[in-house]
Amino acid sequence: MRYHLELVRSLVEPDTKVDQLSIAEEIPLNLGKVAFILFLGLSVSIVQAYYGLHTSGISHVITNYTASQFELAKLMIGLGGVIDALVSPLAYLMFTSVWFWVFLDETHYRQAFVVSTISIFILTIGNIALLPFEVWLGVQSATSPFALGVLAHLWTTNEYYIHFFGQISLFFIAAMFYQIYAFSKIAYTRKWFLIVITVLVHLIMIVTSVFLLFLSNFFSVDLM
Repeated sequence: MRYHLELVRSLVEPDTKVDQLSIAEEIPLNLGKVAFILFLGLSVSIVQAYYGLHTSGISHVITNYTASQFELAKLMIGLGGVIDALVSPLAYLMFTSVWFWVFLDETHYRQAFVVSTISIFILTIGNIALLPFEVWLGVQSATSPFALGVLAHLWTTNEYYIHFFGQISLFFIAAMFYQIYAFSKIAYTRKWFLIVITVLVHLIMIVTSVFLLFLSNFFSVDLM
């Protein structure tokens, strides 16, 4: 049996699609679907760059630089966002696919690749859902109404913690739940171990993402 990756149906009928994935004899990588997801993410990042979103980290230094220098910094952040829209999903896809393939018994790499692809699709839907709030209300990703960053504001002013919790959104949790559900049917692994390695790999991705975000802000200001 040949598995056919259907992004929307995988979310609407997870039972059927996961069962098909678990027994499929042939599993193509479906790079076209991956490219489609990357295109969606790239489109979101272009809109963000056009409206100058995610530049609040340098707004406090606007009086220290000329208008051209400040615009250059905004451009660098925008370009960084576009690059991030391509690199981050691919890094997530490759890293989590290898991670689950290595740690889960009886799980083939292509099965892990498909599950991670659907997880990226869920995260991309989250980015699309947040975009209207960013454009029209000026909401940042760290204070998304779908994430814990808005609650972190109530007990800390530390940007690192706010951005850390801002990465934990409803869509982020949904992606993890999908992975746990899918691999619980595919892999011969105890449920508690599956939950632990799923949470751990996403913690690694969150810390890496936040670290790179602060590096980007630091160098964009320092180089002006």
